[in-house]
Amino acid sequence: MTLVEDARLWWRWWSVRMAMVAGAAAGAVVAQPQILTNLVAYVPERWRPLAGSLVGIITFAAPTLARILKQRGKSNGNAA
Repeated sequence: MTLVEDARLWWRWWSVRMAMVAGAAAGAVVAQPQILTNLVAYVPERWRPLAGSLVGIITFAAPTLARILKQRGKSNGNAA
């Protein structure tokens, strides 16, 4: 297995930070499912399919875009 060049700076990547937030949110919902049901109750019923689609797209797109965009790091002398 070969790691990326700057693997030791994994904690600086925005994709990893977003994955941490997603993991914490998933853990919170599993621990207390009423969080999700209370949030869904705020969305009008006719908007729920669109809201669900947007959440899915954002959940995938945000970390993906963060990973493919050039990120500052040790290689170019800037701090992340």
